[in-house]
Amino acid sequence: MLEGTLTPDLSEASQVLIELGVPAQYNAGMRFGYVATNLLDLWMEPRFNSERSSQLLFCELLTIHDEQQEYLLVKQTDGYSGWADKRHVAETDERIYRAFLAAPKSAVKSIQTGLFDRMKLSMPPHFLFYSTLVKPVRRSDGLVRIELPDGQNRVLKASAVAPTNAKGRQSVTGAKLVAEARRFLGVPYLWGGVSPAGFDCSGLVQSICRRFGIHVPRDTKDQIIVGTEVPREQVVTGDLLFFKRHVGFAIGKDRIIHSSVGGSGVRINSLRSGVLDYREDLDRDFNQARRIV
Repeated sequence: MLEGTLTPDLSEASQVLIELGVPAQYNAGMRFGYVATNLLDLWMEPRFNSERSSQLLFCELLTIHDEQQEYLLVKQTDGYSGWADKRHVAETDERIYRAFLAAPKSAVKSIQTGLFDRMKLSMPPHFLFYSTLVKPVRRSDGLVRIELPDGQNRVLKASAVAPTNAKGRQSVTGAKLVAEARRFLGVPYLWGGVSPAGFDCSGLVQSICRRFGIHVPRDTKDQIIVGTEVPREQVVTGDLLFFKRHVGFAIGKDRIIHSSVGGSGVRINSLRSGVLDYREDLDRDFNQARRIV
């Protein structure tokens, strides 16, 4: 089955921006862009190897607010900002930014998947990571053609992506979220990491949720206001468990899957004393639980 090209109304794009807190009108100096590589570090300062605050995935839309020493001060659509190497940011204009933002998206559900041109030749950046959001425009013969913000086309395996529409979000359960997280057991901890190359605690949570079209903020301090608080004794699989500057998914009432410095990456731990893999520090520092599905 073939799907036609998606051409969103710019009024819809404007409404999306407003809902995200992005002003409908920009000052004359505003610049726009998107990430042109598969994984781009976001730094706290305009220099390589300063503190990593997060990472950006292919085709993520950005507004550009400053430029220093070959680094751009960029802001994601959710308001998260930092400094990115300008060599890996492709600049575009406001109209393209808005249209691409409003277009329906699919998420990469494979750990990583190859990126090809129409002749099935590998094209830079050659592969995309899990939870990368792409704009699909056509499906045929087991492939999906995606459109980049600048109008170029690339090809992915159709089996590697899944829609992030409202219908899909409604079918998400806590068990599905945890099953996804289990796929990454053993992935190392990386401060600021948002990919299977390395996750921090909130990066793991955000990436799993993004795969299903569920929006949660980047940092634990902001994730803790998402959803509905539930008492600890009523926790179920898939609830978010918050601790002192830490977060993970509940497995039942007494276990957690999370990306942990102490565990050297994505691990399952118990919150019940006397049980294998008990984490006394997490049990002691439990803050609250929140239900997001």
